[in-house]
Amino acid sequence: MTDIDLTTRSRVVPIYVIAGFLGSGKTALLKRILAHQLDRDIRPAVLMNEFGEVDVDGTLLSEHPRSHDVELQSLLSGCICCDLSEEFVGKVRHLLKESQGGPLFIETTGLADTGQVVQSVEQALVDHQDQGRLASVIVVVDAPRFLTLGSYWSQAEDHLKQADTVVLNKLDLIDERQAAQVERRVRSINPIARLARAVGADVPVDWLLAGPRNKPRSASQGTTTRDSTAGYRSGSFKILRPIDLNRFERWLKRYQRSVVRLKGYVKVNGCPGLQEVQWTLGRLSVTPYRGVNQSYATIVVIGRRVPWEQFLDGLEDCLVKPARQTKRWSKTRKRKP
Repeated sequence: MTDIDLTTRSRVVPIYVIAGFLGSGKTALLKRILAHQLDRDIRPAVLMNEFGEVDVDGTLLSEHPRSHDVELQSLLSGCICCDLSEEFVGKVRHLLKESQGGPLFIETTGLADTGQVVQSVEQALVDHQDQGRLASVIVVVDAPRFLTLGSYWSQAEDHLKQADTVVLNKLDLIDERQAAQVERRVRSINPIARLARAVGADVPVDWLLAGPRNKPRSASQGTTTRDSTAGYRSGSFKILRPIDLNRFERWLKRYQRSVVRLKGYVKVNGCPGLQEVQWTLGRLSVTPYRGVNQSYATIVVIGRRVPWEQFLDGLEDCLVKPARQTKRWSKTRKRKP
């Protein structure tokens, strides 16, 4: 017999980094993963990084009926691989300490340099190897736009080099010849990563999380600290009136070279409740918002060289004008006695 209580031994928390450019499908994949975990009574922790100042993606996670069992932390208004790196290290250590036994998922902003994120995770684990380990780096690729992504983001290919698993997403939007071309390019950049093809970020979660860490070497090897968000700016706006969806889409297409990402919640003329809007490099999607944590309409816009004053004037023109009020009164004559 032993006098050691085995149940008191701390469990090493597996850490999964989910990366990918703006609008590639990281949050959709994370939602699937969390639903899979919660349905199996596993309580995960999540650290989400938003380049903008409004936590749009964190709100989306509230749609699961057991979302209260997720330990969620957010880092806003910056990038965890550069200006928020110190705060990021502190958040990771906090979540490891507060872990309820489940894994920790880190969703990076779409402008993060994956190598530098891995380096920051390793820094957070210094003297904390008994609490956590980097289990896998998962990179989501927007397959229809990957081959031209380099013109928008200089790290488009470099961040794949740290991936253990690559999810080729949105394959319903391209044909097999194009999909094969994207896959060949990804394999030329990272020949040892596991590849999964997906529509709507639908990947078998057990398979995804079972992937081993392929790169035991330090992430800092061949990596220099740089600002992967250079040239990008974000703006957050409350939308006080419903939008005209047709005008909204036509207006956005004028900015498809400068507005790389738009996301949030709006009221759409003729539709009940809030609608979730997503715009990525020329494509708009609108779906009913089914969560409970969002009570007002707001959008986050991320782009390069956006003429913000002109942009806001155009946004104003997309809003439904208030109906003119008809005066409902009549004159009454005072009768003489």
